[in-house]
Amino acid sequence: MVVVVNPNNWHWVEKNTLSWSQAYFEEKLPQLQVEDGSHQVIVTKVSSVRGDSNVSQRKGKPICYFDLQISLMVAVKDGADELISGSLTVPELTHDEEPEIKMESSFGEHQTLLEKQFYPVLLEALLRYQSDLMRAHSGDLGSNV
Repeated sequence: MVVVVNPNNWHWVEKNTLSWSQAYFEEKLPQLQVEDGSHQVIVTKVSSVRGDSNVSQRKGKPICYFDLQISLMVAVKDGADELISGSLTVPELTHDEEPEIKMESSFGEHQTLLEKQFYPVLLEALLRYQSDLMRAHSGDLGSNV
């Protein structure tokens, strides 16, 4: 008979948080929008969130590490009329680097609106992920003693 004791989570404890992360981005990103005069940029859909996301505890200290790829659909509207839509990707959202946003579609004359006004709002939302992840899951790694 083997007895496993992990006092104060001294040994590695890990929780996969990918499904939580997918739900998190599907909830948070569609709330983003910017307005410039009569034009509005909105996220219409989070197409995919893939990769790895984990919250761990080692020597009693919670840590997280993630490497995600996020794809989303964005539309530029003028009132109720959609002028153009396309996709953006975040090819690598990691725990230790600032993310890069890539435009996968041409947004024509509205490209500057996305780059200058929408990207900073999206970047701010992406950077909140790590603290929200830790707040939501670091308490789930309780000691098994």
